[in-house]
Amino acid sequence: MADLFGESDVGTAYYRSRDPVKNIKIRVNLRKVTSSSTVPQANLGEKSSSGVELRSIRRQQEGESRKDDELYLFDWQEKCFSAREFELYGNEANCETVLERKYHGDITKLRDKGRPNKRLFSYVDHDNFTSKDQLETNETTLPDAKPTLLAGRMASLRQRKVLSMRPTSDSAANVPRINIVELNPSKDKKDKNHFMHRPTQTMHIMADLGSGEQPSTDDDEFVLCTINVDSNGVVSVCPDFSRGRKPYRVETSTMGRDAFEYTLEHVSKQMTRQEQDREMKMYKELYTRHSEFLESCVGNEFEMPPADVLRLVVNGEILTAKNFEYDDLYIHYFLELPRNWFGSGHDQMSGVTHTCRCKIEGRDNIAHFSFPFRFEVFYKNDTINPNNRDDLPALPVLYFEVLSLDNWSRYRTEGYGYLNIPLKAGSSTKTIYCWRPLGNSHVSQLRRFFIGGCPELEDPTYTSTPTTFDGTHMSKYGFRTESTGEVTLRFNIIQQSRSFLDSNVSKKKVGTLIDRLGGAAIQANIMGVIQAFQDARQRMLSAREGIGYLKDLKIDDENENDDEDDREDTLMSSGLESGYSKLLTS
Repeated sequence: MADLFGESDVGTAYYRSRDPVKNIKIRVNLRKVTSSSTVPQANLGEKSSSGVELRSIRRQQEGESRKDDELYLFDWQEKCFSAREFELYGNEANCETVLERKYHGDITKLRDKGRPNKRLFSYVDHDNFTSKDQLETNETTLPDAKPTLLAGRMASLRQRKVLSMRPTSDSAANVPRINIVELNPSKDKKDKNHFMHRPTQTMHIMADLGSGEQPSTDDDEFVLCTINVDSNGVVSVCPDFSRGRKPYRVETSTMGRDAFEYTLEHVSKQMTRQEQDREMKMYKELYTRHSEFLESCVGNEFEMPPADVLRLVVNGEILTAKNFEYDDLYIHYFLELPRNWFGSGHDQMSGVTHTCRCKIEGRDNIAHFSFPFRFEVFYKNDTINPNNRDDLPALPVLYFEVLSLDNWSRYRTEGYGYLNIPLKAGSSTKTIYCWRPLGNSHVSQLRRFFIGGCPELEDPTYTSTPTTFDGTHMSKYGFRTESTGEVTLRFNIIQQSRSFLDSNVSKKKVGTLIDRLGGAAIQANIMGVIQAFQDARQRMLSAREGIGYLKDLKIDDENENDDEDDREDTLMSSGLESGYSKLLTS
């Protein structure tokens, strides 16, 4: 088992890259640091008295270790065969699948050129391989924790199958396969044929650390590095690249306990500045075209209801019905729209659930429906008078009837109920207690038990306020009923109106229902009264200005007449004085 000691940071490193994954190149340098099996300890002790022989032994040991050193540059998904695979796939009789035949052809070509690698090799994404560390990973931090049955079987989907050598005789190689369906497949067949589809590509860089004197086995193969690349461009490398740090070390579990050190270097070709600028420009144009395409498909304007209209979207779910008398329940529901409410036209305002069997949970007999429903309605009121009760907005009412169905197709009414749609937007859960009508005698109960059927409501809206009721007081005295079970519903309500946007902009709180639903109508009426008052005031001011002008005109005429009289009196007095003076002089 690999032992990555002497290095504190051997975890998985994650990188994000937009370049093609085929450009990844990793250089691995493997070096043997100890070899206790090369020189026996007894001989080393006997010849240690001579320094010359000791140096020769060290040189021989260093020469042996240099033979095990290897440097190789791996491309992405480059297949390098190990000694075991070279021998296994080199025999055509051992190759059954298309991939194995391809490996046989590659090994046949390599025999003429020679193997480019000695200890280093790789497992690509097409190979059926799962590392031992992945199989032995615990789900928890407990030391005694063992993988669950599901985790073990999921790991075995990618576990590499150790193929056995087969004879090369024609009789064994050309056995006709008549039965292609295995009724009782063995574990070996399952491990070979059951593959798990993964959205990532994986590559394992391996090392064969066997002594070379005996054929290699699985115990001599160690994982040096695992690279995973997903569709989002995230590259995970375990362990991380060396980057000048201490080399990683791995130790074999054989008798000699040989130790090897290796380094991982990322040697992919770097982009120049011009290439990076060209790539950024290309991505910018691509994102711009993609955003334009999305805008053309969806549009850049948020859908808004018409002015002075409230849109109410109800996404509901019938959760459970419990403690009803009979089994095999189903629910019929419909939505009643009061005055000034109207639907969108394409949504159905009623529906029927599926038939659901009940199960006992504690002391309750529960039927789990989990049946979704959706309504989209609108409210608009142009004229509203708060003093008139009929003008006040009323919320839509959801009526439902719970029924049961037996094996003889007999149905019975189990209960009625209703619920006003919640005014508050958001998520809420409501429980409605149901009842059903009773007859005037025991005959109806006997009929319900033996042949099905029971007293029903002619108008289901009678559970609340009937639509045909026109009055101020309604009495249900004398109507015999019986409490039955209860129904639980969940609501997710959305309210949309332009008045909400205006209230957020002006930072004014909208608290009452009238403000939310009829505020625009009230505001329009108030604005009309104010405008009429302003028009009347303007006419009054205009009339007052006209009267003042006439008064000024009359005063001016009187002033002119007074001035003429004064001038006449002055002239007369001056004439009299002049005549009197003349008489005195004479």
